[in-house]
Amino acid sequence: MAKKRITLHLEVRQAGRLRALIKKHRNAETQFVEELVAERAEDLTAEEGSREWERAVARLRRQARIEAAVVRPERWPSLDVLMGQALAARLQLPDTAGPWRPLSRAEQTRLSLSGRWPACLSGCELGTRERAFTLDDDQVLQLRTAAWRISEPVLNEMEAKNLIGPQRDLSEEARAEREQLAAKLFPSSRIARQAVEDHFPIPLVAEPAA
Repeated sequence: MAKKRITLHLEVRQAGRLRALIKKHRNAETQFVEELVAERAEDLTAEEGSREWERAVARLRRQARIEAAVVRPERWPSLDVLMGQALAARLQLPDTAGPWRPLSRAEQTRLSLSGRWPACLSGCELGTRERAFTLDDDQVLQLRTAAWRISEPVLNEMEAKNLIGPQRDLSEEARAEREQLAAKLFPSSRIARQAVEDHFPIPLVAEPAA
């Protein structure tokens, strides 16, 4: 299945927890390899430290890495896989499941334009971090379609009132109205944050303090 790279804005703490998880997975895989090598090296007949022994250990390490790669998807799945599973669960809920009218070519073009989402941070007051994920193309389209259709009435109202884009000359009243409307938007990143918070298939713990 075709894949697409998508950048999402996650909460700072969510991004930190995902970073901690992937570090944990990498450490666990490294330990898996080292333990396999150590266990099998005990059966080597060559003198430890000799050139023959070092070559044998190198072969054991290559084999252990191959075995780690085989079990990696189940034991230490990538963030792309985990995010895909979380989004799949989130997109099954009634508010995002649809059915939605497919996006037209013009709407897909609008989605790609800068500033289409005046509130990619909508629903998140504590700051965000950008994180890129490679997901199934169909899932990215499903996510973007749900986000656009849910937000479409609000976006249309904001466009009609000229509240989208860098409006530096807005009055205080217009800015307040813009913020109130933007808070109702449901961009892809907002759905993704909810997916991480409520549907992530692996428990996330706080990132260790530096």
